[in-house]
Amino acid sequence: MYNFFPQKDDVIARMSTQNDGNMRLRNSSKSTLQNRCRFFAKNHIDVKHVVSAGLVHGTNVEIVESSEQKIIEGADALVTRMKNVFLSLTIADCFPVFFYEQEKKIVGIAHAGWRGVVGEIVPRTINVMIREGADPHKICVAIGPGVSLRFCDFDFCDVIKYFGFYNQDKYIVEGSTINKVKVDLHKIILDQLRHHDIFEENIYDCADCTYANQHKLFSARRDGEEYCVMMSFIGMLSL
Repeated sequence: MYNFFPQKDDVIARMSTQNDGNMRLRNSSKSTLQNRCRFFAKNHIDVKHVVSAGLVHGTNVEIVESSEQKIIEGADALVTRMKNVFLSLTIADCFPVFFYEQEKKIVGIAHAGWRGVVGEIVPRTINVMIREGADPHKICVAIGPGVSLRFCDFDFCDVIKYFGFYNQDKYIVEGSTINKVKVDLHKIILDQLRHHDIFEENIYDCADCTYANQHKLFSARRDGEEYCVMMSFIGMLSL
């Protein structure tokens, strides 16, 4: 299990690993539901207080104001000011990005796959937090495991068509070919954080690769159609 922001005693941000089992949200089997309940119980969280992003590989950020709605359809990022409400999403190559502004007590989580990265889901989440009162200079961010550039290939035409501003040379890895263009999504996320006034010292970068860690992490690209997923969540605690 990954533990982000361990130095903070009023927020909990964690991610499961293979040892915790498959955490798939939709079309869940009984064993998968048990995995989710067991994982949250291990973190002393009642699943009744968990809200999940529906995930469509888009750029929609939703504000969560209660834990009554268990799945926020159409959302790839969630933000809340509420304590004891835990924002969650599943990942299996996409980067989970965690946000916490301690002074104004605001947390967020974003699901950053390649579509979300180039669609600027991370800056959008920051902007929603700012509208809620957060100071970007005080936002702490943790980037969880995701697929590294070594295993992140795209067709040249797709890069030209979909990546827009981010198809520039500094994000294209040396050695790419027309058939296999390697794009550094991780670097794009870091640049987006810096360009939106997140201080370097407030960024925690895990840098683990889901594809490479075959005995620890699930990977959609590596495992194929029947891939399993991990769970990421963040929430503020009432102390």
